[in-house]
Amino acid sequence: MDNHHWLMSAEALTLLRKLRKRLQAEFDVSLRFSEFAFEQHLARAKHRTVDEDTRRMIAQLEQLRGTPFLTGDEPAPRLYRGQPILEETPNRDIYSMIYGEELSRHDPSLRGRQHTKKMYRGQLILEEERPTPGSSRRMSRGRYSG
Repeated sequence: MDNHHWLMSAEALTLLRKLRKRLQAEFDVSLRFSEFAFEQHLARAKHRTVDEDTRRMIAQLEQLRGTPFLTGDEPAPRLYRGQPILEETPNRDIYSMIYGEELSRHDPSLRGRQHTKKMYRGQLILEEERPTPGSSRRMSRGRYSG
């Protein structure tokens, strides 16, 4: 990573000093702050360590940094015109991810559950009384024969 400004806080430096000793003892990894891949070492250690204190310290560092540490083996995010693509999960479909709480407005199966009243000039309009498209009242009354 090019942005190492999160290292300038005293809290981050004390956590890194403690982690340096723990990682040296557990994995025989010498953690150097000037090294380019020290964030990758932290990401790998987060997944491999059995020590809860080490995991907690790495999580605190990720909070200070603002983003999680990446190992570099992760696949690149899929983008379309610069925007990330939403991916479906087995328990959520793409429509609930897009619309969220407003899904009932767009889903025809959920619309039937919520009966909305249609009003016109203060009067309730019933769907059965509406004429069908293409027909007129005069033709339905039989005034015109033809």
